[in-house]
Amino acid sequence: MELTPLAAILPYKSEWRVEVKVLHTWKHYTKLSGETLEIILSDVHGTKILASCKKTYFEKFAKKVPVGSWRSIENFSINNPGVTYRPTNHQYKINFIYGTDITPSNLQNDSMFLSLVDFQTIQQGVEDENILIVADLEHLQTVLCSGKERKKIEFSLTDLDGHRIACCLWGKFAESIEANCNAAGGDTVICLLRFVKVGTYRYEIQISNSYDASQIFFNPPIMETEAFLKRDVASNAMTLVESQQDKLEREIRRDKWMPYPIRDIAELLQ
Repeated sequence: MELTPLAAILPYKSEWRVEVKVLHTWKHYTKLSGETLEIILSDVHGTKILASCKKTYFEKFAKKVPVGSWRSIENFSINNPGVTYRPTNHQYKINFIYGTDITPSNLQNDSMFLSLVDFQTIQQGVEDENILIVADLEHLQTVLCSGKERKKIEFSLTDLDGHRIACCLWGKFAESIEANCNAAGGDTVICLLRFVKVGTYRYEIQISNSYDASQIFFNPPIMETEAFLKRDVASNAMTLVESQQDKLEREIRRDKWMPYPIRDIAELLQ
C-alpha cells in the first residue's frame, strides 16, 4: 500500500498507510466512549495527529505503540476529533479498528517534532501544543477539589518584555515543577510543557495541564534549550518563542485562584 503523509489523509476511506513516530500515550475515560488509549503521532514532516484505541483492542495494539518508536500503520478509520482539549491542530483523528495493522518502521529519527508557540498565538485562542518556558513559582499547595485533596502550583509564562500569562499545574505536574526547581538551586530551569490546555476564565487566557494528556520535561537536550540559555536577559523567568512579535497587549488579571504575589525563581529559592 502506498505511503501517505498525515496531512493528506481523509475520512472517505480506511485503506491508508502512514509512517509515524509515537510522541505520547495516555489512557482516557469518558461516559460516552469508556476507556480509550490516546496516542499522539507525528510523521517525518512534523505533522501531528491524535489516534484513539478502544479498550476492546488494548490487548491487540497497546504494546505495539511504545513512546519514541516509529511505526507503520495501515487500515484505520478517520473522523473529526471533537472540540474539547484537542492536543493537535489536525482536522481529523485516527481510530484503530479490528483490521488495523501496526508494524515496526525502518525510520530512525530522534526529533521531538516541536512546534513552539508565541504569545500572540495563545492570546488569540488558537490551539496550543507546546511551550518552552521558565516559570515564576509560588509554593506547592494542597487544596480540596470535589472532596479530595489535590496538589497544585501556580506560576506564569513571561515574554522578554515581562508580560505574563497565568498558569496552574495539578497533581504530579505540580510536584515535579517544585522538586526540579528546588534541586536546581540558583540555576535556570528550562521547562518544556507539551499538549497543555489553553482555556479562559472571566475572558482571560489560562494554561494548565489536561490530566495525563500533557507532558513535562526539564532541561531537555534540544537546540531550543541551548539557544534560550544564551540569551542575555535581566530576568530568569521568560518564554522562548519562535517570533520576535511576542508582546502581549495587556497584563493577565490575577483571579481568585492566584491570590498570592508572583515571585521569580531566584526569590523563591532564597
